[in-house]
Amino acid sequence: MAAEQTAIRRIMVALDASESSLSALHNAVDLAARLGAQLIGLYVEDINLLRLAQLPIAHEVSAFSQTLRRLDGLDLERQFRDDAARVHRAILNICAERNVPCRFEVFRGLVAAELLAAAAQADLMVVGKIGRSYSGTKRIGSITRMIVSRRTGLTLILQSGALLTILPVVLLYDGSPQARKSLAVAAHLARAPQGRLTVFVVADNRQDARRFETEVLEYLQVYELGAEFRLLVRDALAGIAQRIRLESAGPVVIPCGAQEQEGEQLCALISEISNPVLLVR
Repeated sequence: MAAEQTAIRRIMVALDASESSLSALHNAVDLAARLGAQLIGLYVEDINLLRLAQLPIAHEVSAFSQTLRRLDGLDLERQFRDDAARVHRAILNICAERNVPCRFEVFRGLVAAELLAAAAQADLMVVGKIGRSYSGTKRIGSITRMIVSRRTGLTLILQSGALLTILPVVLLYDGSPQARKSLAVAAHLARAPQGRLTVFVVADNRQDARRFETEVLEYLQVYELGAEFRLLVRDALAGIAQRIRLESAGPVVIPCGAQEQEGEQLCALISEISNPVLLVR
C-alpha cells in the first residue's frame, strides 16, 4: 500500500468562550505550531437566540442562582460582543506565544450551518465536545453532533482538558479507503518523540483482520514506525468504547463514511470516551 500524504495548512477552530472550546483552542494552536499551519478562529452569533429574545414570553434561568429573568435582545448582543472580544484576545495571545499565523472571524446565523460553510475552506476543523454546558455532562453537544454527522474532511473533537500529546495514538482500521487516509494521519501523529501507535483492527472475520493488519504493517515500514495490534472481530460499539478507555487516553483516529446513520453511531462512540477524536471522512 503506497504512503499517502495528508497536508494540513489551514486549521479552523470553532469558539464560543466555553471552557471546552478554549481548551480546543490551545490544542489547535499546538497542532498548528507542529504542522506549520495557519489558525482560523471562528465565532458565530446564534441568530436563533436573537430571534427568541424578540418574543415577549422568552425568559432565561441563571445556571448559578436558578432565578428567572427576561431574555433581553440588547443584553444578548452585548454578550456576543464581549465573548467575541475575549476569544479574539485569547487567539492573539496564544498564537503570538507560539509564533502561529492566525486570523479571527465573526459570523451571525445558524451556528452549525455557519461552521460547516466556513470549515469547507479548512483542512482540519477543531471543535469542543460539549460547548456551553453547565450540567456536567460529558456527552456530545448538539452543534458538534451535527458537525460529526455532516462534515467531510478532517474533524477533531476535544473534551475540555484532553491533550493531543498523550500517547499512544489509537487507530480504528477497517480496510476502507477512509481507513487508509486515517492511517496516514495516525502515523503522522504517532511520529512525535517516543511516539507509539495502537491499531484496533475492526473486521467481520479473523481472515480479514489478519489481512488488514498486514496492510498496516507494510505502510508503517515506510515511516520506520512500529505498532501494537488489537483484533476486534464483530465487536459491538460498546465493546470498542470500553477497549479504547482501557487502552489509552490519547487521540483516537476514526475513519467514517458519509451516511448520517453512521454519524449517529460515531456520536454515540464519542460520547462514551473522553479521548480526543479525529474523524477522517
